[in-house]
Amino acid sequence: MPQLRQNIVTGEWVVIAPERAKRPNDFVIVDTVKSPVNASCPFDSDGPEYKEHNLKDFETGEIFVIPNKFPAFVEDTKAVSARTYKVESSFYSAKPSLGGHDVVIVKDHTLNIYTFPLKVWKELMQVTKRRYTYWRQGRHAEYTMAIYNEGTRAGASIIHPHSQIMVSNIIPNQIHREVTGAQRYFENNGTCVFCDLVTHEQKEKCRVIFEDKYFIALTFYAARFPFEVWILPKRHVAHLEDDSDQTMTKAATVLKEVLEKMGKTLHNPSINYFIHDLPNSIAHSDFFHWHIEIAPRISTYGGFEMGSGVVIDVMSPEDAAKFLRGDIPAATRK
Repeated sequence: MPQLRQNIVTGEWVVIAPERAKRPNDFVIVDTVKSPVNASCPFDSDGPEYKEHNLKDFETGEIFVIPNKFPAFVEDTKAVSARTYKVESSFYSAKPSLGGHDVVIVKDHTLNIYTFPLKVWKELMQVTKRRYTYWRQGRHAEYTMAIYNEGTRAGASIIHPHSQIMVSNIIPNQIHREVTGAQRYFENNGTCVFCDLVTHEQKEKCRVIFEDKYFIALTFYAARFPFEVWILPKRHVAHLEDDSDQTMTKAATVLKEVLEKMGKTLHNPSINYFIHDLPNSIAHSDFFHWHIEIAPRISTYGGFEMGSGVVIDVMSPEDAAKFLRGDIPAATRK
């Protein structure tokens, strides 16, 4: 029977309805998009973007950073007012889309998120942390979010491996729901919901797909889509950039492990990941700590999801964890 599950952080409901799908392997979708033969790539390290726009202070052996050529949020160099103003006879509200927009580029064009060596993951996480520190000190940087789009179904328009860091002068809607829900949980229970989530999942074990001394990775109980995975640090730190370099190195290890599992079992699907932490304007919090959410793009939303805001996930998180761990027999996965 389908089951309604509530997101313990946001309070939102989802429907888990595995009866609507046959088996985990039904979600394997092969992305056949390939890089054009002999085509020049704007992100190659011998190209004009690198030569003209590389932020050299943030370059490493494997990574470089450039400003996005078509930013969603524009860095404010002229002290533009970020105040909301009224438009169309004062009916609607608007304000400038200020902040910043980085492209964090892996130099090796031949790699993808499933084949990154550990060295690339380590440098990617270290550079991301350093850019978070930079943007936290910037004008109109209310929120900073690192994202990664792999594959066309995940919104990647350039095949060269790269992540983005989006810096906005608003708190994004989903972050507002997570922060508000986590604060409400803390007021009711006196503890951090993410810390309690780690403790609970360690005890239950059925959704855990990776764990070491520093991190736990699990399929999320109230998953919004098949194989949704959360990676949570075990130590309570609200801001990514406030965590240690050692933790960033360990985060690289868990990302490599988890993405390799997902690539192997789901045949390298289009995928997104995004890092959630505390808004920049809040210096410290006992109720929130940073984490990574991973979203394989192997299903689509229908009319009910779009019209109601309630998601129907046809893969149980418990079966998804078994599949990713390799606990489901090979014959079942064919």
